[in-house]
Amino acid sequence: MTPAPVGTRVRVIGRSVPHHYTIGETYTVTIVDDDNTFKAAGADGETRDWISWDDCEPASPSLWDQLAADLPDDLVRFLSCFDGIQAITLKREVVDAILGRLPDLHERVAALAGTPEGEALIIANRPRSLDSRSHA
Repeated sequence: MTPAPVGTRVRVIGRSVPHHYTIGETYTVTIVDDDNTFKAAGADGETRDWISWDDCEPASPSLWDQLAADLPDDLVRFLSCFDGIQAITLKREVVDAILGRLPDLHERVAALAGTPEGEALIIANRPRSLDSRSHA
């Protein structure tokens, strides 16, 4: 395969030199070097080690790319805030940005934790010492 720009999707088809990519899996190019190698991220978002362009082929468009082509821009931007396609999870960076913009977050969380509903949500995370103090 000839070198391609960052963001290109590739499928690993060989192992001419040792690497930590799974043959047959699809990755997204994240860094391109001038020595016929690049780094790419898997579906988990983790960037792997250097791999040769010779060990890859262009990948077909992802299901996400195909769906996004038919969706309104605002919905594509909204869905881009999430990781995964089966069990969608809001990206950690998005959660942090949202939480950082909430006024009086500490007071809201503390108030929720003090209710029966909040207690049910946090019971598994409470330290045992706090449980023994509430029974004393």
